[in-house]
This record gives sequence, C-alpha cells and structure tokens, in this order.
Amino acid sequence: MATLNKELDPSTGVPLYRQIKDILSAEISAGSLNAATPITEALLLERFKVSRAPIRQALKELSDEGFVYRKQGKGTFPVPGRRIDRSADTRAGALFQQLTAQGLNTSTTVGQLARILPPPHVQKKLGLEVNESVLHFVRLISVDNIPLTHSSIYLRTPVEFAPDISELQGGISAFELLERDFGIKLVESENEAWVTTASTQQAERLQVSVGTPLLAIETVFITKGGAPTGFRFAIHRSEEFKYHFTTNSQGI
Repeated sequence: MATLNKELDPSTGVPLYRQIKDILSAEISAGSLNAATPITEALLLERFKVSRAPIRQALKELSDEGFVYRKQGKGTFPVPGRRIDRSADTRAGALFQQLTAQGLNTSTTVGQLARILPPPHVQKKLGLEVNESVLHFVRLISVDNIPLTHSSIYLRTPVEFAPDISELQGGISAFELLERDFGIKLVESENEAWVTTASTQQAERLQVSVGTPLLAIETVFITKGGAPTGFRFAIHRSEEFKYHFTTNSQGI
C-alpha cells in the first residue's frame, strides 16, 4: 500500500480516528492508493498501531463521505480522485470562488462574450420571445491546470447589462454583477444531471479522449419573482475529480 508517509500524533488532541481518516482521504484524493487493492483493517492495524475502534470509525466516515466503497465479500476499496465540494450555500456561478477559498490552485478562462439569439431549447427553457437576444459566454474552470468543467451560459438580462470580459476572467460571477448593477437576484435553480461521453469538441475542451465518461449538468436559474433568467450547460471531467454535493432544506 503506497502512502504519503504521514504518522499519527497523539499529542495534538485530534481523535485518532480523525487523523487516520484525514491521512487516508488525502492519499485517496492524491491517487496514492491503488483503486484495485482493498483497504483492510489488518493492513491499517499494522500501519497505525492502534485498536480496531478508530480504524473502523475512520473507514465508516470515509465510506459515508464517498472516499471508499464496500464490495460484499471482497473488502473496502478507495475511490480515487480529488473531491470537489459544493456546499448548500454556494451562490449561483460562484464555483470558482469557492474552489479558490478551499485553497485549490484554480484558474478560469472566459470567452465568446456577446449578445446572441439562443438555440431553441434555451429559448424554451427561459421562456423567451422568438427574436429575444440573451447574453452568452463560456467559462472553463481548471484546478492545478487540469480542466475541471466547461460551461456555456445564457442570461436573460437588460440590454444595458454589459460586463467586461476582464471582470469575468478575474473569476467574478456574472450573477453577482447582475445583482449589483440591476438588483436582479437569483434565489433558486433547477438542475438535471446525467452521464455522457465526450464528443470530439468536449474532449478537446477538457483534454480527455473522445468517449471518456463525463458528468453533464443542465441548470435553469430563477429570480426571486419566479422568472427563469439564466441557463447553463456544464460538462465536468469525472475521472480525476469526484463531486461532493450538499443540499439545504431551507432553500437558497
């Protein structure tokens, strides 16, 4: 079992199970553990020199958080890949800021900023008139220079709303600008998610092979008055990254 050579420190006051969990989660996220090799209690007992109780508690929490999974009769296996956490109170369009706040080396590239007539399916989702234009742009977010997600965004906004590409390039959310400049606040989003495979264009954008599994999420953003104001289609690289979502029962 490859490790990051981290040891337990009983003097810190941090429970042993938590230290074991943190060490293993870091190793799993870094890809240091073989996904085909089970993480057994025997190996962990030998490595950490503790009783079974903290080992079992650490494995339970790792399982609850999606870092490992159990195969009946075969053992517990790691789920490699860096976690991308998106909390319940994350503002619409603020994934870049949240990843940066988590200490990740995050970068963003914005392009194709213009007012256009959207495709028919976007027009239908936003309830647009036939010749109604919207603000459109695309955003690529990368972590450690590895493309994470590519989004195509359409916003139903006043014509006077004309953000500078340098503002968006700096990581600020278009939704934040819309609220700041026009008082239009998004309070709800409707999401559809599915698994797809990379087309030639998507493979080029995310630097993967054609046919690679991707996570696709289609989102409609709704204002306080109940009007659909934004549409986003995002594709997410799903091999190097794992996505951890939480929801808020109180709404946004």
